[in-house]
Amino acid sequence: MSPILAIMLIAGISAPVLTRAQDIPADALPKDRSALDAYIREFILKNPQVVRDALVKLDREEQVAQTKKVLSGYKDDLYRAGSPEIGNPSAKVKIVEFFDYNCPYCRASYPKLKAFLAANPDTALVVKDVASLGADSEAVARIALAANLQGKFAVLNDALMALKGKTTEARALETAAKLGLDVARLKKDAQSASVSELLARTRQLADRLTVNTTPLFIIGHNGISGAPDDLDAQLAEYVGEIRKSGCEVC
Repeated sequence: MSPILAIMLIAGISAPVLTRAQDIPADALPKDRSALDAYIREFILKNPQVVRDALVKLDREEQVAQTKKVLSGYKDDLYRAGSPEIGNPSAKVKIVEFFDYNCPYCRASYPKLKAFLAANPDTALVVKDVASLGADSEAVARIALAANLQGKFAVLNDALMALKGKTTEARALETAAKLGLDVARLKKDAQSASVSELLARTRQLADRLTVNTTPLFIIGHNGISGAPDDLDAQLAEYVGEIRKSGCEVC
């Protein structure tokens, strides 16, 4: 075994074993190569988790590196493609969400997400509606994107997320009317080339990133799928990483 591999293995072990390795006096290690190899083999036989933990760490680091490489290639599509945003327009950290207005898990997670944005004014949400649940979802997505052209996306989004049952174009328009939006303009803009193009780009991006579930949150190179009970805690952890170290893929 090479000395470099031995160092990598010992460096990658769990805390209790690492403590034992660090407690070994330097002068207690064999000086000649064959004796050192034998010493290392004996250590690993007595602590087999050393190899396992080192390989797990290596695999995790390789996965992170690959994820960063993929996301770096879609920076503009994720953050600068003209999708609606909610929160601080000068936010240091942006959370990307792929969702559908008829996705129950998207609705379930939204109150926690909105509370997180309110409690963290240096964050913003980039909204990517994939409208994957049929014709009604696409019609509602178009209405929401059209509302963005009136500067009313956030208020309509909040109302649509609070609806119970299936959300249809008629319900979306009714909700928009109650909020004071220009419904005639909404209907026209919903069928505009700009809205159609944005919706198509969002779906293409979702396909390229293999987004097969909603909601899916992307924070830097980290992702959260579904509506976990600890969504706020996971958001805090990943947002904290970006605050501390910056974002290589944003």
